Amino acid sequence: MIYGAQDLINSVDILEYISQYTDFEKRGEEYWALSPLKKENTPSFSVRKETNSFYDFSSGIGGNVITFIRYHDKVGYKDAVEILKKYLGDSGCAEGVKVCKRLSAAEVAKKYSAKTCTHNSQPSKPKVVLPDDYMQRYEKKSDKLDVWRKEGISDSSLERFQVYYDRYSNRLVYPIKNIEGKIVNIGGRTLDENYKEKKLRKYTYFMQWGELNVIYGLSDNMEYIKEKREIILFEGCKSVLIADTWGVRNTGAILTSHLNPNQLKLLISLGCRVVFALDKDVNIRKDYNISKLRQFATVEYIYDKNNLLKEKDSPVDEGFDTWQQLYNERRVWH
Repeated sequence: MIYGAQDLINSVDILEYISQYTDFEKRGEEYWALSPLKKENTPSFSVRKETNSFYDFSSGIGGNVITFIRYHDKVGYKDAVEILKKYLGDSGCAEGVKVCKRLSAAEVAKKYSAKTCTHNSQPSKPKVVLPDDYMQRYEKKSDKLDVWRKEGISDSSLERFQVYYDRYSNRLVYPIKNIEGKIVNIGGRTLDENYKEKKLRKYTYFMQWGELNVIYGLSDNMEYIKEKREIILFEGCKSVLIADTWGVRNTGAILTSHLNPNQLKLLISLGCRVVFALDKDVNIRKDYNISKLRQFATVEYIYDKNNLLKEKDSPVDEGFDTWQQLYNERRVWH
């Protein structure tokens, strides 16, 4: 047994650690997900927070975070301990009986209790709301922002949407706000070039969602949406930032490839035209909630009739001129 290894194990929230590789859903006292150890279609991977342990029913493997690292990274015990130390940070290694503590975004966020927000005097479901100055805990490291600068995002847009750097997870981080402008989650984009080999998710969230009931960028862009009487909806937050760089600010992102009932209600409350600019490989005509939205609003969508985009491109991925042509040729869903 390596000296201090148990202190390392005890100091890590196993749910937070494994959430780097798969999405969990709470069921009763356990959290369930698709196994990150074995390919499967039905969630059979379980984490119990009270014991800080996991069990993978698909492979029969279970144990603590070191056990998980050994099987996930295919390494021995000593290497697994070193991987965990690196995750905790150089200053987080156990010394004597000292327990390591990693001040990650997810860990800090857990300290804030749920508050109830309101909109138009109607109470919404309780949810975690972080302090308005929450993003100040992150770093404004210019060199780390280069990955998004190279994709055409301006410094002013990075600053407007508070894109910073979290050195503990080596990710760009940005706040996700509800319609009142309160921070309800933190999004992260990994800067690890080997994220695929390590089976890390490129984009992740630092807290469990529960129900996804926000549209990214909606509160920041509300005045432009009202002025245009139109909202353009992308899949991802990066597309919102690229559009903002071009001066297109009546936008938002649904953070996935389909519209859910909570987002449907938000769009109905806006009372404006909705233009879906989802990735090329998404067929909005198969989306039940988008179809339902047509009862309450004019629904338009980007259609790439001239094959200007690659298969999985966002409509903003090929530059402003291409975007402008696609937007001008948008179709109405009658």
